[in-house]
Amino acid sequence: MPLYIEPHAGPVPIVRLIQSARREVSVGVYYLSDRPILRALKAAHERGVDVRVIIEGKPYGMKPWQVKKEEREIEATGATLHLAPYRFTSHGGHYAFYHSLCHLYVAFHRNREYLYVTKDPAVVKAANTVFNSDWTAAQGGNQRAPAWTHRILVLSPGTSAAQIIGVIDQPGPIEIESEEMGPYRPTLDAIARKGRLARVILPASINAEDKPDVAFLRAHGVQVRLMPVKPIYMHAKTVISSNEAFVGSENFTQTSLEVSREMGLLLNDRQVSELRAQFNRDWARAAHG
Repeated sequence: MPLYIEPHAGPVPIVRLIQSARREVSVGVYYLSDRPILRALKAAHERGVDVRVIIEGKPYGMKPWQVKKEEREIEATGATLHLAPYRFTSHGGHYAFYHSLCHLYVAFHRNREYLYVTKDPAVVKAANTVFNSDWTAAQGGNQRAPAWTHRILVLSPGTSAAQIIGVIDQPGPIEIESEEMGPYRPTLDAIARKGRLARVILPASINAEDKPDVAFLRAHGVQVRLMPVKPIYMHAKTVISSNEAFVGSENFTQTSLEVSREMGLLLNDRQVSELRAQFNRDWARAAHG
């Protein structure tokens, strides 16, 4: 199944996925404002598709009026809208779903993102089960994603940290792209153990909290480069080993791995080669500073 690399692919893969729906479309996302996606959801509703959307109720940096505007625009498509379950947001967590995209204009036009589309029945069933659990919880229920979904997906909160560390611990070199690096000791220690075999790309705009983590990794021999925020901002979350790769919405932070709803997949075969090729292009673009 295809791996899409943003910002080159734009919103087209998601729009096509919505256009292919005949019965239902379930969207779980941090923030939704992309016009082509909203139009695709409206068209889906108008042809009789059941459209359900869960969004983050308090997206970082967004003012209340902006969130209300987002809600109005989603509801105008005919979709049924719920805010993320309280348990994912009450301790500073967030709600994302399946990939690093936020469904903002910048995600498709300015950010480095990875989007994987699959028809694998096990993955589709697991993703739908998690969404349905969150949908019930968003309506005040106490349903949680069943344990079996964690064996198919890289799902937070839950076992995601162990799954990601499992990719980091694979023999040989590893490559990592992320917007944030921590602080989260289990993943930092795992990366540090790789020493020179680890290459890490972060955005040049890393905050003061991330700078000691970068210094810690470099002190253990890890190669870290910072990619300029323009023309492409590093927002992707991926770990690439010799024969396996993680792609998802999880940052390497305790909140992202243990509190927020995040989702990703472990990929192999051709997707690993595609991810590594893009990593190498980004590595050449990034600076040593």
